[in-house]
Amino acid sequence: MRPDLPAGLHDALCGLLPRLVQEVFAQEAVTRDKGSDGLDLVTSIDLAMQARLEEELAALLPGSAVTGEEGYRAGQGDGPLWLVDPLDGTVNFVAGLPAYAVAVALIAGGQTVLAAVHDVPNGTTYSAIAGHGAFADGAPLVRRRHAARLAIVSSGLLQDLAARAPDQLAALLQDFKLRNFGSQALHLCYAAAGRVSLVASREAKGWDDLAGALIAQEAGLAYGSYAAAAAPRPMDQDQLSLCASPGLFDTYAAVFARSAG
Repeated sequence: MRPDLPAGLHDALCGLLPRLVQEVFAQEAVTRDKGSDGLDLVTSIDLAMQARLEEELAALLPGSAVTGEEGYRAGQGDGPLWLVDPLDGTVNFVAGLPAYAVAVALIAGGQTVLAAVHDVPNGTTYSAIAGHGAFADGAPLVRRRHAARLAIVSSGLLQDLAARAPDQLAALLQDFKLRNFGSQALHLCYAAAGRVSLVASREAKGWDDLAGALIAQEAGLAYGSYAAAAAPRPMDQDQLSLCASPGLFDTYAAVFARSAG
């Protein structure tokens, strides 16, 4: 464990998420639209999970604050901050598609220092400690060796490429087979595990990205914004994020930057 984090905090976090999932997901889910297009949903499970995380995470690390996708609040002071996505992949959950997760990142001193992503349908917990590696169910995460060139590209980024850089979109489709499983936290964990070569999203927010990003970085991947000379973006804004091996990152950051407008 990092010297500035309490001993056992990583294991406590990884034990907490499956316990809360078992408790909260046993409830009946009630769904409503966040907007008017039927594409952005929230359920009673999202809200109940965030409420339980706010209670439990604050107790895990006294003096810390907790915020997340549901009712995000910026400006939580200078102490450690837990950033949570209580149900990443809500539309999948409502549709009965088995790709959704609970994601938690701990930010201290402006850096993500601890993260966990619990893959709910598969029961796997991915995690990482900054500077100390990435894990799957507590064991060191071993990246798969694979020849398939699979990329996960968000629908928003595909729209941007089609509108602003169609030649780059055509080249991307020649270089990769595209996939999108609908849960950015899991996408980044899949990259960390070596199941896909590249993950890029225009519209992912900080709570979608930061937990999986630390896991991917601790597995040896590069993560950052593909927008040229990008300053850190507020957590509730589009992150324009890219995750890949360092060589692919440099190549495709330049490609995707042409779509950023």
